[in-house]
Amino acid sequence: MPEFKFKPATPYPIKYSTNERSQEFEDTEKYPKGMSLFIPVESVPGFCDHLMKLVDTKTTKGKVWDFSKNDEVEVEGIYINAKGKEGKYGDFGNINLNFIEPTAGDDMPF
Repeated sequence: MPEFKFKPATPYPIKYSTNERSQEFEDTEKYPKGMSLFIPVESVPGFCDHLMKLVDTKTTKGKVWDFSKNDEVEVEGIYINAKGKEGKYGDFGNINLNFIEPTAGDDMPF
């Protein structure tokens, strides 16, 4: 089996965290959990490029809520996965995206 070499898609990882939402929000009872992503400015172009490469190579079917239909619908999408741990203020971790090598079809036309 070939050795796996991690090559980051962004200069810095993306940080995520989850927490209990503050009672100051009127919908806290309905939505008690919150999630945040912190994307370093230097990593935004690489993150956007990575998302587009995933759309071209790794789409799958999944279900999301359609508020206009008030029902779950199946759509094409991508997953962003991460490892994390539990902390004093909630769960947290980093999203380290593995660089997707460009294919021949990715060449710019100019």
